[in-house]
Formats: sequence, C-alpha cells, structure tokens
Amino acid sequence: MRVALFVCLAWFAAATVAVAADPAIPKTTRKVVLEKTPSGRYGWKLTEGPVPAVGDAQVLVHVRAVALNRGDLEIFDPDPNHDISGLLVGSDAAGDVVAVGSKVRSVRKGMRVTSTYFPNWPDGPATDEVMKRGGLGAQVDGVVADYVVLEEAGVVPIPDGLTYEEGATLPTAGLTGYMATLGHRQLGKGDVVLVQGTGGVSLFAAQFAAAAGARVIATSSSDEKLRKVRDFGVQDGINYKTTPAWSARVLELTAGRGADVIVDVGGKDTLEESVKSVAFGGQVSIVGGLTGYGGTFRASSLIGKSARAQGIFVGARADFLRMNAFIARQRLHPVVDRVLPLEQYADALKQMESGNFVGKIVLRL
Repeated sequence: MRVALFVCLAWFAAATVAVAADPAIPKTTRKVVLEKTPSGRYGWKLTEGPVPAVGDAQVLVHVRAVALNRGDLEIFDPDPNHDISGLLVGSDAAGDVVAVGSKVRSVRKGMRVTSTYFPNWPDGPATDEVMKRGGLGAQVDGVVADYVVLEEAGVVPIPDGLTYEEGATLPTAGLTGYMATLGHRQLGKGDVVLVQGTGGVSLFAAQFAAAAGARVIATSSSDEKLRKVRDFGVQDGINYKTTPAWSARVLELTAGRGADVIVDVGGKDTLEESVKSVAFGGQVSIVGGLTGYGGTFRASSLIGKSARAQGIFVGARADFLRMNAFIARQRLHPVVDRVLPLEQYADALKQMESGNFVGKIVLRL
C-alpha cells in the first residue's frame, strides 16, 4: 500500500515538473496592470512578466478572449483605503486549460473554460467571506493576460456551440442577467419583464426572459437601439428621453398590470419609476447604479403590491452552471457588439465609456 502511494505521489510530482517544462507554454505573458498617475487616479499599462506558477488546487488558462464590464472603467477611480497599483485588470475571460495542479479533479487539461467573477462562491447566498475576498480585477488579480492562474472552483466549462468571445461575456453580465430574471423566480408565458438599456446585462436578461416565454419591454434613449434589440427578444420599446415618466407607458402596454420583473441598472434616476412599474407580486431586481447608487421610493409602493426589491450581485458558481445549462438547452448566443485586439485596449475602454454599443465589447488575445 505504501509503495503504491509512493508511486502515485511520484507520478504527480513528475507530472507537475512536466507541466512546468511544457514547451507549448511560453515563459512570459503579456498582461495589463494598474499604475498610479500624477492625477491620483489609476492608469494602465501593457507589460510582460513570467507565466505564473500553478498551485495544487489551481489551473493555468491560456486566455483567448476577455469581455469588458462597467467595472473596468470604475477601477481607475482611487480608493483612499487601498492601493491597488500592479493589480491585473479584468474579470471575464474565456480560454483553454493548459495545466492543472496536482489536487485538481474537476478540471482537465484541454477544457474550454470561463472564469467566475467571485473565485470562492460555490453556491447559496453570498457570505461575508466571499465579499471580503472580492472579485477578479477588483480586489484580486484579474484576467487581461495571455496566461492566468485561476482556482479550480473559479472556472466553469463554456457551453457547447459558443465561441471564446461569446463565452467571455458570461461570468459577469451573463450571470447577472440570469440572476435578475430566472435566478430568483420562474418566468413563463403571460409574464412581463422590463429591462433598462441595451448593455450586456440588459440584453442577457431580455434573452433569458424571452427564451422562458415572457414578454419583454426595453427602455433606451435611442430609437435606433430599440429597433436593434427586437432581434433579441424585445417586443416593446420605450424611449425614456421622449417619455421620461415611462412607468405610465409600461402600465399602458400591460393594460394596467405592470411588469413581473424589472431589471434596474440605472439606480438613482430610475428606481422610483421601476417601483411604479412593478406588478402585484412582482420583483425589482436592483443590479447597478449607472446614475448613482442612491435613490428613494415609497415603501408602500412595494407593500401595497406584495412586491419585493432584490439586490443582484452576479451569483454563485452553481448559479453559473444552471445558467449554462439553460443557454445550452435554448441554444442562446450572447450579443457581441464588437471584438477588438488586446493592442486596442484603450479604444475598447473609450467605446465602453461612450455607451454607443448594443450587447458586449470583447478583447481578443
């Protein structure tokens, strides 16, 4: 028995050495990291460093694509309590597993995987421990590099039929859109879902809701964007520039009933209208704060309708797997507005900041 154990351990050690010496894996990797600027804000630089070593419960991923999120802009704002100079940016990667640690069991070399935003949230509600450790590219090193090391529990397989670029959109925007719609309640024929805007989270929410059989209403400041999103499950559009009190239009479109689920990404300037739009027994999924994280509404607006407000902050790995199963069953494809090479990272950030896109912006490495 001891001999067998010794042989087994020797095999693992040899395998680890073989991985480290794999000629297919280069010694260095490009990566984008933060650096302090004279203004006090952070900037970024494309640099090169050694390919990181793989720990016992970790995997090495050759990154093929990275999707951008709003957080990729917010990370440049300084935090007086933390210096994150040198942090590797980005949270949403897709690529190939090229090496695994000796204790890894659920992931194998050659798998096509995506990262998870939270590397240590397996299932159930979030915990203080999950939040304290934080997300990729925010509190811990992210994924904008040719090669990154991730925890075994921090990767999931890419659904069959999706490209790397499509897979990269799933970890944050995809899972947030799923949890905001199907993650906390069932949806089906006769239900109404309202999504705000035409960004990644909102379009994922629209696709998930439509695939479940619900009717989808979208708001936007652009009639052109509202026309585009009809290709992705949206049936009715409301221009909130020309119709600022858009809750009245939602009630009109639904014969006074309102929406069963409202995906609120606006925050301060949209929350009150969202609550006015919700149906009896409905849910306002509070996702973000594009206009700020403040805002107020009358509690009686929810109490009188037996409705609820549900905070959404991405989701657990188990939720990710359930979402991927739904995507595979429904044969859904994420909406990718444009794909840019890593060398055009600055242009990608500018396009993110402009808001002039529908769906997701993705970097190809």
